Amino acid sequence: MPKSRVYRYGRMGDYHLFIRCGDKVYMEVKRVGVIVISYAELQQNKYWRFYYELSLLLAKDKHKVIKNDAFNKDYDEIYDYTGNRTWSLDTAYIDLDIDKNYKIIPGGNVCYYKINPFDFDKMEYTSQQEMKLFRQTYICRSDVILGYFLNKSVIYKNIAMEYILNENKKHIHKLAIINGKYCMNDDILTMLYNNISIGGKYEYLTRKEESKALLLAA
Repeated sequence: MPKSRVYRYGRMGDYHLFIRCGDKVYMEVKRVGVIVISYAELQQNKYWRFYYELSLLLAKDKHKVIKNDAFNKDYDEIYDYTGNRTWSLDTAYIDLDIDKNYKIIPGGNVCYYKINPFDFDKMEYTSQQEMKLFRQTYICRSDVILGYFLNKSVIYKNIAMEYILNENKKHIHKLAIINGKYCMNDDILTMLYNNISIGGKYEYLTRKEESKALLLAA
């Protein structure tokens, strides 16, 4: 928040933004740029794969985008956004306070796309020359060049796991209340549970071939 102590002490927001349509993936990284690549190519890069899978965990509904007023200019210094951004994704996000404590903020429109997501399918794949420049810029990110990505990714993964487990407990509690009221049979309960827990943010966890960095399914 612009008026918070964190803002005044100069903390900055970081982001990896994704859109996926079939085998095609849009990725925008703060102060690096934008690329359009295949899903297979995304999977080959341990950094990109990690952040992509983390984004799936934290998104409230990964199939839904929101049309907003233009991005609040008070946040430009934090996110270093460019362009007139109006499309966002409602997602939880990871916060680091001035005491260096990591926590997940359950929701907020902090994920603003540079493009209209409905135009993504018309975008061309990034050329090899552009990809080379993007990679050269990406490896200059502090978490890569200074080598603390591994430590940060473990922290992010642990708090993301805790977050989705807590969310799952909330769903189970709600279903228990509904069942107590309506006395539903097991088949209906199972269908509701799957729609709530698997149909949303947990869907990809059942597809192990897609998840090497954040494999949470047993």
